[in-house]
Amino acid sequence: MNDGFIAFWLLSMAVILYMTGWKEHVADGVPRRAIVYFILFALLLHYVQLTIGEDTAITGSAILALTLAAALLIAMRNIGVMLFTLFSALLTGFMWMWMRYIYGMDPVFIVVHPVWDGPLLAGLFAGLLAERFKTQFIIVVLAAVLSEGNHLLSPLGLTKPLVIGTATWWDGLVIALCAARLTGNVKHWLKEKTLRMLESRGERGGSA
Repeated sequence: MNDGFIAFWLLSMAVILYMTGWKEHVADGVPRRAIVYFILFALLLHYVQLTIGEDTAITGSAILALTLAAALLIAMRNIGVMLFTLFSALLTGFMWMWMRYIYGMDPVFIVVHPVWDGPLLAGLFAGLLAERFKTQFIIVVLAAVLSEGNHLLSPLGLTKPLVIGTATWWDGLVIALCAARLTGNVKHWLKEKTLRMLESRGERGGSA
């Protein structure tokens, strides 16, 4: 499967759901224009690379994602929430990096796919730690960057340059974000279901 295909496929499905009345579940009602602009600029900047050191580079699309994540983080204007989000991103990125490292050394316990398991686990963590789309986006983007730390840990990684923001990197980011949205929506649904059950029991108890 070609790099970037998973990201394109999942984004296409998300756009269809967004346009057919599921925008609250897909992106918490984020304006369509903002999403279109982000995807458009990410495509335009994807082949622009900024070199960092001798063996590290980052694409313009990844810089765009990081810039937006940083802007959303600053816009929270709540130190406690900001620190919790950063801690969540650190935890999620560590788990993602750890899984990549384990699979790179000895890919034995594969759940779904050796490339997809890390993003799926990261998305599960992000969805459990945050419910809102913007917060999940911050966590996933920062975690996707931190997961590249596997490149520094693996002996094989040191022999080749590190490029953050490749099509494969975007595949992982989109997989993680979709998993986060799915997990967050399921958690929200379960919470509402539980509250309704407790309220109905309280009403029955009160009427009795």
